[in-house]
This record gives sequence, C-alpha cells and structure tokens, in this order.
Amino acid sequence: MADEPAYLKMLRQSSKARRHKGGAPSAGAPAVAGLTVQEKEATKWAREIAGTDLRSVTDLSGARFAVLLKIASVTGTAYHSLQGLASRELLLARLRQRSGMGEEVLGAYEVRGGRPITIGSVEGETTLTLGTPRPGANPLPPEKMIRKAALEAEKREKTRGTRKEGGRGGR
Repeated sequence: MADEPAYLKMLRQSSKARRHKGGAPSAGAPAVAGLTVQEKEATKWAREIAGTDLRSVTDLSGARFAVLLKIASVTGTAYHSLQGLASRELLLARLRQRSGMGEEVLGAYEVRGGRPITIGSVEGETTLTLGTPRPGANPLPPEKMIRKAALEAEKREKTRGTRKEGGRGGR
C-alpha cells in the first residue's frame, strides 16, 4: 500500500468518507429531495407516462416547463429522462430538435401550473395546448385549507338535521 499512486489513495479516502456519510444515492433513482411539491408532481407525471423509473432528472429545480425524453442507449435499451426548461421559447426550441441523436419526446409538462401539454403541429409550426391541472399539483397553503374546512363544517352544520325534523340524525 505504500507504493500505490496518489490517485488510488484519494479514491480510498473518498470511498471511506462516503461510507461514513451514509453512501451516495443510487444511480437508478434520481434525487428529488430538494424539489418543490410542483416539481415532485412533474416527476410523478413523468413516471406515469414513461411506465418505468426515470434514469435522470436534469435542471428541474426552478424550471417552468419539463420535457420527458426517451433516449436510446448504445446497447439498444431505452431509458427515460426528464429535462427542465426555463421558458416557453426554450421548450419550443427543444421540441423542434426532437428527432436528433436517438431521442424521442414523449411529452411536455408545465411545472408551475401542474398541467400536461399536448404537442401538435399546424402547417409546419409547433403548437402547445395546455391540459387540465393535475390534482395535487397546486396544493393549498395550510391557512387556506383550514379556512376552507371551517366553511365546509359550518355549511354541514346548517344543513344537518335531527330525526324529528326529517333529517338523517345520529344514532
């Protein structure tokens, strides 16, 4: 061990440090710990469309749009990647170059609105049609949830009757 090169020593030290910290994340599962609720919903949408696990999630943090790609590897197996894009112009540019390098665009998603995007073509021009928002994509803040629950409880209390009044009543 005294004769080993410096790069091997550094590799050993980094692997020891990684083991003490709990290890590195697996290569098959992209890290989604630092993402917002809307960005996590976008990855959930991508997994549903792809039908498999995503191989990579890039530039999704802070992105306005996301594109799901099916990428062919050298071995012939395909894997799926979710790529975040900051603006509509970048999304359109990415869709125009969709047939390059063995990539196939499976779908697009508006991250902030929580809506899937239907990609179309009219007279050679790419069109984007926003779908309906997915449930859970735009959660209410806790204050609004409490206010909404209180209003619903108040409404239920007004419409609730006893058996003598012809309502369903309790047991």
